[in-house]
Amino acid sequence: MKKSIVILSVLALMLVFALPVMAMGLAEDMQKAGILLPGAAAPAEAKPESLLEDAAEFVKANYDKSSKANPAPRTTADFEVYDQITIKGQVFDIEWSTDTQYVTADKKDNHVVLINIAEDAPEETVYNLIAVVKDSLGKQVVLNMPKTLPQGATDPSMEELVLASYLLADGEYLPKEIRLSGTVVAIPTAYSEQYGNITVNIQVGAMAENLIQCYRLSGDGCAALKEGDVITVQGKVKNYKGTIEFDKPTLVGMGDIPDQSATLDPAFLLADGEAMKGVQVLCGVIESIPTAYSEQYGNITVNLAIGDKIVQAYRLTGGADLKVGDAITVVGNIKNYKGTIEFDKGCRYVGAEYYRSVKTLLKAYELEDGKALEGTRMVKGTIVAIPSAYSEQYGNITVNIQVGGLDDLLIQCYRLTGGADLAIGDEITVCGNIKNYKGTIEFDKNCVYTK
Repeated sequence: MKKSIVILSVLALMLVFALPVMAMGLAEDMQKAGILLPGAAAPAEAKPESLLEDAAEFVKANYDKSSKANPAPRTTADFEVYDQITIKGQVFDIEWSTDTQYVTADKKDNHVVLINIAEDAPEETVYNLIAVVKDSLGKQVVLNMPKTLPQGATDPSMEELVLASYLLADGEYLPKEIRLSGTVVAIPTAYSEQYGNITVNIQVGAMAENLIQCYRLSGDGCAALKEGDVITVQGKVKNYKGTIEFDKPTLVGMGDIPDQSATLDPAFLLADGEAMKGVQVLCGVIESIPTAYSEQYGNITVNLAIGDKIVQAYRLTGGADLKVGDAITVVGNIKNYKGTIEFDKGCRYVGAEYYRSVKTLLKAYELEDGKALEGTRMVKGTIVAIPSAYSEQYGNITVNIQVGGLDDLLIQCYRLTGGADLAIGDEITVCGNIKNYKGTIEFDKNCVYTK
């Protein structure tokens, strides 16, 4: 009997010590199964491992195009990036910037950031596109992606060059040679057979108050120059005792021969697949027609000779009447397509004589409301509308003119002086001050015309 009581006591003690251990094991098993006992604290939730490095690698793979062969790829046009990505449910914010004032990161809608490339960079610059990739814990990875910003295509108009010349102090020169086309309005010194030069004054466009003297102009054709001739002159410009003059320049030729290097030079530096920013204009002579005009698609492909360079106008809109030898002005977007420098499909054309007018209108359409182009400007076009008929009382008329088929570059001639005889379809050349008035690009009142 005593022996049985001892055995039962030992078993009871074993149960006393075993039950908590069993309970602990049961609780652990329940916890692993996601079951909590009453009063038990919930276990701390395990945080997933951050995929920050993966996110950084993704950004680098998509936006860093550098290689041993091309350590700093050129960025010739604006492009878009994203300021947020998600990888396996984890969200990563990306802060974009650069280390140059000529490339900015501008936020847009829907997590898009525009990398804005300046068109007026003073020189070619290697810069870093910087991406700071951040996770939800505040950790970050900084990526520096080297790129090259090409020198900006500085393409001042002739009017801007003349105005810059008139800002020179006595004895000062413009920093570089320039080319100007204008009409001979006076010949202060006749042609000298002995020295082979002549001095003439030219008027650029409508700038009758800002004449340029061509002092001791030389070159083929100088001996025959007369008032009224349109000529193109190149050389250094200075202020000589108050006279703004070319200093012993060269006669490039008769007529208007524009310097198009500001467009051509960067165009021929484009890598395959790259494109120039914005709309470009070039004037040249059709050298060949790789693809004849298509009645079905209403376009033609021509090769344009500009000096010693060839630029293709691919699927040029219209052109049924074009032939080799025609001089035309082409407007559109320029790119490098597999080594061919070309205007992209959808480019348009007008006659070569409208080159300056198109350039002026493109600059005018960049104006902000209330702003104006400097100096007196000239545009040649056809009247397509007469918003205000001729007024006998005020002696003026308001007309809208269009250059060729470029109906997106209309300009209004507000209160054009005279015009009693004008009608829709008339081609006129208008001179005056151009401004943006509440979204309307217009010649200001008192502009004048020739017909």
